[in-house]
Amino acid sequence: MASQFGSGSNGKRLRLRDEFLDGLKCFSDCDYEGALLLFRAADQQAEVSDVYQNRYTSFHGLSRVCMGDRSGVKLCRKAAVGEVRDAEVYYNLAMAEHRLGFRESAYTALRRGLNVDPGHDGLLRLKQQIVLRKKHGLIPGLNRSNFINRLVGKLFRGSRHARIK
Repeated sequence: MASQFGSGSNGKRLRLRDEFLDGLKCFSDCDYEGALLLFRAADQQAEVSDVYQNRYTSFHGLSRVCMGDRSGVKLCRKAAVGEVRDAEVYYNLAMAEHRLGFRESAYTALRRGLNVDPGHDGLLRLKQQIVLRKKHGLIPGLNRSNFINRLVGKLFRGSRHARIK
């Protein structure tokens, strides 16, 4: 697929790669396999100076996670290292971490993304979904790791899940 470059004074790409845009269409249709191929192509063909490189890498990783490849989160983490302008990279990392059950890591990515863009719709929606457990136990005065607190917590969780089903 053709890629177009803007005539920026610093020589950096001013437009997203065509492969990436096609990958977004596949991703939004839940065609993660097709998205993976296109995101991987955009990620591998982009130059290091491309301002969208981290975005390509993060979508590449997220599509892997959506296909069941747990190692895709490593690509998302790599993309987020040092990212200071693109909140979408942190959104993808938070989504990957959340999907894999890494709640604390997802919340950390969420906070970092909101520091970059406090009005990011996806991050704000995800923030409502991710609620970290409070650090105190069910029985006040006892540590959360106390045997009695853990036992009561398991019983409480078990009864709650039984009512939902």
